[in-house]
Amino acid sequence: MSKKYAVRNIRLCTKDCLCLYVCPTGATDTENSIIDVTKCIGCGDCAEACPSGAISMVPESFPPQQEKTSDVVNALRALMRSKSEQEGIAAELPGKLAAAIEKSNHIMAEDIIRESGYMLPQSQNTINFLKSLLNEENSEEFPRETVEKLLKILLRDDEIYHSGGSKTLENLMEAFAGESKANRKYLAYAKKAESEGKMNAAKLFKVASDAETLHALKQLEVAGKIGSTVDNLKDAISGETYEYKEMYPDFVEKAEEEGNKAAVMSFIHAMKAEEVHAKLYQEALENLEKTEEVFYYLCPVCGNIEKVRPEKCSICGIPGDRFIKY
Repeated sequence: MSKKYAVRNIRLCTKDCLCLYVCPTGATDTENSIIDVTKCIGCGDCAEACPSGAISMVPESFPPQQEKTSDVVNALRALMRSKSEQEGIAAELPGKLAAAIEKSNHIMAEDIIRESGYMLPQSQNTINFLKSLLNEENSEEFPRETVEKLLKILLRDDEIYHSGGSKTLENLMEAFAGESKANRKYLAYAKKAESEGKMNAAKLFKVASDAETLHALKQLEVAGKIGSTVDNLKDAISGETYEYKEMYPDFVEKAEEEGNKAAVMSFIHAMKAEEVHAKLYQEALENLEKTEEVFYYLCPVCGNIEKVRPEKCSICGIPGDRFIKY
């Protein structure tokens, strides 16, 4: 019998927190409510103590699914269709009993689908597989729009699961954006205060800026937006590419129409720098397993990044000796 470990169904959890008191290793005491399997010893105390049945003990590995005859598969699929029909009928009826019957049939239909050989699209493996399909060169017959639509649905459901609700996720990301904006704004205020000799105000702006950073990082974590380094690099490439190909060109055009030369220069510098950033992220992704240390040099004026200190910035032209080494 393979070792088992505890898994919490967050949707069933009623926050009684008895699991926190009975767990001998602290595996249940996590900020995101997901039990830490690296600490779990499989004792099952948390599952026995949980009054809502939100914790289950599952094996580390499952035996291969038994082969089924076509008759069995067809019977299971017929039963699944029946359960789905019953779910639909119950959904149209009023009352708590009808709601319970609807939920019960939905759960049974899911179990039958699994038993009949279908994989439900609810795992990260499925999401990664769909992403890989989109990254490959496909024939004209490849249903790209369908795959993109399915991936969008799965990512949305995954976000809702990790945030505890779509509105909560929306609030977390709005808070993250607000805290991030405040961090940059307060740093600018601190720089201004220093230039005016108001050092106490500058110090307050700086410490407040760091506080906003702490808030933003925690909100991004709780929202489930911090993935593996590979995923994070891909997300960074996507974001930087969007900015230099779509966002900033529109901003430049509008600023030129309005005659705002300072904004035009700011947007153009940022646009060119974002293109460099995207290429550096792509290069980092391709060389992620290499351990040789890499150094980067930042232009303090336009945000250009080089891997070797240049004679002058290729974007804004300042001398290379002003670049900051990382």
